[in-house]
Amino acid sequence: MKVFSDVRFKQRTVIEFLTTEKVPPIEVHRRMQAVYGDQRIDVSTVRHWVRRFKDGELGHADLGDKTQSGRPVTASGQLQDRAEELTRGHFVEK
Repeated sequence: MKVFSDVRFKQRTVIEFLTTEKVPPIEVHRRMQAVYGDQRIDVSTVRHWVRRFKDGELGHADLGDKTQSGRPVTASGQLQDRAEELTRGHFVEK
């Protein structure tokens, strides 16, 4: 899942930059949708990060995920593939 984390990290960087440029969250999301397509984060997540950046010091914010307690999520490759099919609305019977 490292690739997904890398994309999320890049998107947070974009959000931080556009926040410093005073771009509204909905416009940030629209621009990210044009660039990242299906891999873009939800508009509510954009709003969360905009608030986080505004509350902290712009340019010095921690872009990483907060440490969470509990067991990490794991799934087999086949299960991951099936989950992706379902979330994209491609219901394929096997």
